[in-house]
Amino acid sequence: MIGKKIEALIPCDLEDGLTLLQKYASDCAPLAGGTDLVVLLKSGLGRHVKYLLDISHLAELTSLEVECLHVRLGSIITHNAIATSQLLEDIACLRLAAESIGSPQIRNMGTLGGNLANASPAADLYPPLIVLGARATLQSHRSRREVLVEDLPTGPGSTVIQPDEILTDVDFEIPSQPFYSGYLKIGLRNSLAISVASAALVATFANGRFEEVRLACGAVAPTAMRMKGVENLVMGEQPSPELFREAAHVASTECDPISDIRASRRYRRHVTGVIVSRLLAEASRLAGVERGDD
Repeated sequence: MIGKKIEALIPCDLEDGLTLLQKYASDCAPLAGGTDLVVLLKSGLGRHVKYLLDISHLAELTSLEVECLHVRLGSIITHNAIATSQLLEDIACLRLAAESIGSPQIRNMGTLGGNLANASPAADLYPPLIVLGARATLQSHRSRREVLVEDLPTGPGSTVIQPDEILTDVDFEIPSQPFYSGYLKIGLRNSLAISVASAALVATFANGRFEEVRLACGAVAPTAMRMKGVENLVMGEQPSPELFREAAHVASTECDPISDIRASRRYRRHVTGVIVSRLLAEASRLAGVERGDD
């Protein structure tokens, strides 16, 4: 429980915030929405935290820009802003993932950066950002670097973000040709549920066949994972129920889930195959290239 004194640090701008973070790095945690961090502190797991760096008001971190085919999202943009932005309307996988998070109150407070930095295996924004090839910018007082969102987590609750770094923004390129994307997740109830399994897909088609496929799943491994076995299986193939069934089998064997209070390993494997096959079938239907069994 929070019983100790925690001091708030309120920077004037991002540069001031990075200076403060460098000074107090080992004892400091950035705070934006607080939907994950406050729970962590109350649980007693953040005992080292003596300072909270309030970055919730920093204008440099609030951007939502779409220029040509390049998208840039500031790290403190909220889930609701992503879910409702007309600029992101055609990027279904990201919009639907943000829309699926928690309650309206959580979506209005929780942030993109917090969802990524918390590094839960079930974090909803990881799978869509991975299939979009997104990169995260990590900035400190001394340097600035970019890492693929896919490479950001190193395990449950752990990332490559250093104590003196802030995740400032995420960017990605929208595919230049017509593409189809989606996001599905299975929870223990219809809303306000942590993922038992989730999946995001971006696919393009040529001559009635899958041309490029990027698929990622969450909550079925220590970190969100690319499903490269499924990708390799379907690329160049004509969509069909038989292909979707085979993809479901490959997905269920490729993932590496655990059993916990929410679901067994066996169940997670099964539903991963189900949602992967559904995403592939829906993308094919939207592209107008689905066909029945021979």
